[in-house]
Amino acid sequence: MMQFLNGFEPALLLGYLVTFITLNFTPGPAILKVVGDSMTNGVARTHGTMAGVFAANMMYALIAISGMGVLITAFPVVFTSVKWIGVAYLAYLAVVSARSALTSNCSIACPRQQSSARRLFWSAFFVQAANPKSVLSFCIMLPAFAGEGEGIELRMLTLALLNIALEYPAMLFYAVLGNKAARFAVSARAQAITHWISASALGAAALMISRSSVKSQG
Repeated sequence: MMQFLNGFEPALLLGYLVTFITLNFTPGPAILKVVGDSMTNGVARTHGTMAGVFAANMMYALIAISGMGVLITAFPVVFTSVKWIGVAYLAYLAVVSARSALTSNCSIACPRQQSSARRLFWSAFFVQAANPKSVLSFCIMLPAFAGEGEGIELRMLTLALLNIALEYPAMLFYAVLGNKAARFAVSARAQAITHWISASALGAAALMISRSSVKSQG
């Protein structure tokens, strides 16, 4: 296992963990849906919602692996371009999070009637599939964090699966909050604190990627 992990550049792996843990705990369309569904369907049934989000994320991960992986392996310059696009996107997210902290005034939609786990799955799948952040996160940021060189496809798949392990606790956390204390999860003050933490962490992750060396993977 340790020999396999040696294929990852430490700075990129750390940047990946910081970025996706931050993104997973930052309220967005998927989190708001998890909270909303847990309010009327309970935590257990809301696992269908979580599964739909995971399925959409893996779909984009596989698209990235089948397309971007080949390009990056054949043309290292593509990795450099992807890396700086990723840096720019992270910086943009940091700015958006900081601005949201100053103007946060969100609310959760009214409770809906109970739905089947199957319906929750597909509704969550389409919500996440239509989320531009998902496309950018997996088709741009995933290959950037995987680095370049031999084995990039396997590293990208590993990171995608790792993200599910990182995302599940976050979704479960919000599902429990939504089911027990939804007002706390979406209060203006709580969201402001969350966004400030998000802005700082995303800025740090952008710095990690910008300082990483493409050639150090050799």
